[in-house]
Amino acid sequence: MLRRTACSMFLAIATAHASQAQIGRQRPTYQAEPGYWVGLSIGYLEGITTSDEATGAIWQFGYTSQLRATLEKTVSPGVTLGVIAGYATAPLTYQSAQISSVCPGSCLANADITQYMAFVRGGGRTGTGFRGTYNAEGGVTQFSKFRDRTTHSPLTAGSGSYDFTFGFGGGFAYGMNRMSELYIEQSYDFVFHKQSSSSTNQTVPRLLTFRGGFRIGF
Repeated sequence: MLRRTACSMFLAIATAHASQAQIGRQRPTYQAEPGYWVGLSIGYLEGITTSDEATGAIWQFGYTSQLRATLEKTVSPGVTLGVIAGYATAPLTYQSAQISSVCPGSCLANADITQYMAFVRGGGRTGTGFRGTYNAEGGVTQFSKFRDRTTHSPLTAGSGSYDFTFGFGGGFAYGMNRMSELYIEQSYDFVFHKQSSSSTNQTVPRLLTFRGGFRIGF
């Protein structure tokens, strides 16, 4: 009787151990990620100072907010390729190199900053919970529609050039479920705007942006 009980206990322990080992060898399962994502964010855009070859003016931009919309395609788990459209209206001090009745020497103004970019976003697999993210982007930035802040009179002719831009950044995302997530990120964009021959920029203009937004999969 004692021998039979001992054998039964030994078999029970061995069976439990084998079951635990089998469970330990199983790989975690992941749900399929959405094929596409659409997103919207708002960010703080830091001011920059740069000169302009076409007008000889110096632009001293103040900080402002930027709206950005994204469309992304999932290419592998946790990695997407996408396009960006960003828009901001920024205050600036416009220092004119030309004699003008609209802006004699220097005046307060507003201008539009528009970006069209392609980007890659990576990080951990999407799902519920926190994950780190990183991104790299490249495209064009346009400074346009310079106008006096009080009278709204245009300060420059034309629509402005499209300047080659590239940048990188990173942040954190929180997945509310498989199909939606919130994120915050910081990015640096280098804007290669043609500088004035009458002044010299010591560094390439850099747009620093800190933004928060959301993405929805479909």
